[in-house]
Formats: sequence, structure tokens, C-alpha cells
Amino acid sequence: MNGDEPSGDSLIFTRVTTLWAAHRGEPFPDGLRWIDAPSGDPVPALDFYAAGCVNAYLAGQGVLDPQRHLILTECATDLEAILPALTGHDATYVARLIRMAELITQPPTVPGADVC
Repeated sequence: MNGDEPSGDSLIFTRVTTLWAAHRGEPFPDGLRWIDAPSGDPVPALDFYAAGCVNAYLAGQGVLDPQRHLILTECATDLEAILPALTGHDATYVARLIRMAELITQPPTVPGADVC
């Protein structure tokens, strides 16, 4: 890799920024207002918690503290559980939240660390 190519971390940050801009531009879907995740948390609360974590990640220029990392991971797990039952805009909205969580919480890639 030469010095002109963006790092994987900067590509992830850019992707999260783009997804977040799209997400913030949409109202919360009415169809999700009364759905609870398996944990018992209502989807609007999960959306709120995840949004706070994404905001913290973006404000931290791609760094998320361990507590928010755990919260975001748990939110994504709950949202993944309800996703198969959703359709249309509700599914798109939730899938985008999950994708941002995946991008933010995935372990950093280390070049040459692939194991057979």
C-alpha cells in the first residue's frame, strides 16, 4: 500500500458517515414503534441507543469506547433478531442500523494476519 491509498479504517469511517447521513435524513418508521426485541427493549429505544453510539464514533473520528462498543453490539444483535419479520422501509431502516453497527464494531484488519 502506498501513502496515497486510504486505510481500511478511513474507508469504514467514510462508509459509516455516508450511511449515517442517509439514516438521519429519514423519519423513524411508524411500523417499528410498537415492536419489542427479544431482549424486551422496544425498537425505538434500540434506535436511540445505536444512534448515540454512531454519533460518538463519528465525533471520535472512528474511535468508540468499550462501553458504547458493547451497547452497539447488543443493539445490533437485538435488531438482527427482528429483521426477518420486517418488510419494506422498516426492514431497510433496521438493516442500515445493523450495517453501521457491523462496520463500527468489526475487529480491525491487520495486513498479513490471515490464518489458513
